[in-house]
Amino acid sequence: MDNRQKKERRFWDRFANYYDSFINKVFRESYASILENIETDLNINHDVLEIGTGTGIIPFSICSKVSSIVATDISPKMVHIADQKLIKTQIQNIDFQIQDSYNMTLPDKSFDMVIASNLFHLLYEPEKPLNEVKRVLRKDGIFIAPTLCAGENTKSKIISSIIGTLSGFKVVNKWSINEFKNMLINNGFIITKTVIIYDKIPLAYIVMKNNIATKT
Repeated sequence: MDNRQKKERRFWDRFANYYDSFINKVFRESYASILENIETDLNINHDVLEIGTGTGIIPFSICSKVSSIVATDISPKMVHIADQKLIKTQIQNIDFQIQDSYNMTLPDKSFDMVIASNLFHLLYEPEKPLNEVKRVLRKDGIFIAPTLCAGENTKSKIISSIIGTLSGFKVVNKWSINEFKNMLINNGFIITKTVIIYDKIPLAYIVMKNNIATKT
């Protein structure tokens, strides 16, 4: 395990017990909008991968509307909490796994949809998980990446800094919405839909297809 993995795992393990309450307190409206938008893109036959699932907020919300979900996180503590929820709910089509988004041990072309919610602004090398997304998506697969864009305006930059100081989150990439979209395009994705969700920090709900996958 390299230093980057150790640091990320250590931080998210420490934060795991507070994750649900933090999301509910700080980003409840954003997540409600994310889930509302995701529902419009689901198909009951979809095999779905979520990267950076945390404690499973999204999988538990969409599991009845898809065929199966593999939900991954780098934090064993996050996955443990999600698994405890899974035991209580007795839901059968979610599989929580400890995975590093930079190098996932998942088969090529195995998912119809990949979701990575509020992940990329936290990563120093976002192109590595993006390459993994392209690898695991099936032909004509859908990639959904709702992402906080703290660089959209001065107010959002200030708020993200305050939240980061209070919570310990480090926003590595303070993209504007257009900068985030350009980053995705430059990494081989075709954007098919953009919805801007306005909250404390603007969030871009972006739906894409894999540029490489559509040509094969």
